[in-house]
Amino acid sequence: MAIRKVCVAPGCDDMALPGLAHCDEHEAARQDKLAARRKAAKGSEVAQAGIALYRTKRWREAAKAHLRRHPLCRDCEELGALVEAREVDHIVPHRGDPAKFWDRGNWQGLCKSCHSRKTAGEVLHRAAKG
Repeated sequence: MAIRKVCVAPGCDDMALPGLAHCDEHEAARQDKLAARRKAAKGSEVAQAGIALYRTKRWREAAKAHLRRHPLCRDCEELGALVEAREVDHIVPHRGDPAKFWDRGNWQGLCKSCHSRKTAGEVLHRAAKG
């Protein structure tokens, strides 16, 4: 039997959803806040500059070439797992700066899962700050 906990929202004494830290009401509010942060992050000037760079034919070709030369996810490889890299990540976020974007020394191959986790942390952390 799973142990149920009280919702962590201040002043709430409802039970949290199984496996989560919040009750129904506060989990919905948390998800809404997260969606708003994602939308704000994607709509920023910096994000739009990056999106334009990723849409170029030059990027698509360069990314494919990089993955052919570096076929394994760097993060998974460090953990001893051999997982195919599917995406090219900028080790240091470029924030729309073309010089950083095209610096091949700043590229690494990551699997979808590792890239999504890394990018979400960068984008959402930055959106929360500013």
